[in-house]
Amino acid sequence: MIVFGAGLVLSLLIQPAQPSLTLRAAVERLTTSTSNEQRFEAMTALLRARNIPFTVERVTIAQAVGAEPRTEGRNIVASFGTGAAQTVVGAHYDAARIPGGALSRGAVDNAASSVVLLQLADAFRSQPPAGRVTLVWFDMEEIGLVGSSKYVEAHRADRITAMINLDVNAYGDTVIFGASHGRENAAARQALLETCAALDATCLGFAQMPAGDDRPFASAGIPSLSLAILPEQEAHQLWLMMGGPQAGLSKETIPPILKTLHTVDDVIEKVDTIAVARVAVFTSDLIKRLAR
Repeated sequence: MIVFGAGLVLSLLIQPAQPSLTLRAAVERLTTSTSNEQRFEAMTALLRARNIPFTVERVTIAQAVGAEPRTEGRNIVASFGTGAAQTVVGAHYDAARIPGGALSRGAVDNAASSVVLLQLADAFRSQPPAGRVTLVWFDMEEIGLVGSSKYVEAHRADRITAMINLDVNAYGDTVIFGASHGRENAAARQALLETCAALDATCLGFAQMPAGDDRPFASAGIPSLSLAILPEQEAHQLWLMMGGPQAGLSKETIPPILKTLHTVDDVIEKVDTIAVARVAVFTSDLIKRLAR
């Protein structure tokens, strides 16, 4: 069980009275949207309500993909701290289309992670990080990592020393992670393992996480980490399905998370606000270690 940083968990949750309800309400603002344009409006409204400055970077594609009608998306960017080198921390805020064309509620995938970034932005606004940290809410992840790919293209001249991707961080007690391979990523992997140890967190490493917004950064040679959180049993089941020595589980042992993503069941009731806050604590500590 993750037992780390109870005081810090509370400090990240505290805003007005009844802080955990406030965090839940932030997730719910995204899940009640019926289009990804509405999710953009909800996400930017949450930032404005907290007086967090941000910019919007538009991305375009030549034609619509699948049931998603848009050809233009919008990444939301907020930077904190100073310095030429920066750590990018990202989470996609768009939701997937389900069979029939309706928008998934996208609570687990990926409203909860978007709110983790919101918690970090709140903390950094009050106390800037030691180095420079750029938070990016990516759009169009669900149609082929478009937002993150366009971001990497547009920021080739930036000195990005590491990227952390947050995807599926809504409930559970076990941090699952994947790191891009190569000698250049050794320091990032070490920082992550040190965070697991320092916070007494249960962590499970994957040789390869499911495709996410860290991939375009890794392809550009930027050290990249992908983080999620699940209950311990689900985490191990997913590890097996992703290519462990006993890959190929029966229907009865398919992890519930795979029955939730991109379905009508990806709803606010799945979200545990304490787990969301724990991921914010974990990511905050990891950012500090990467800056060192």
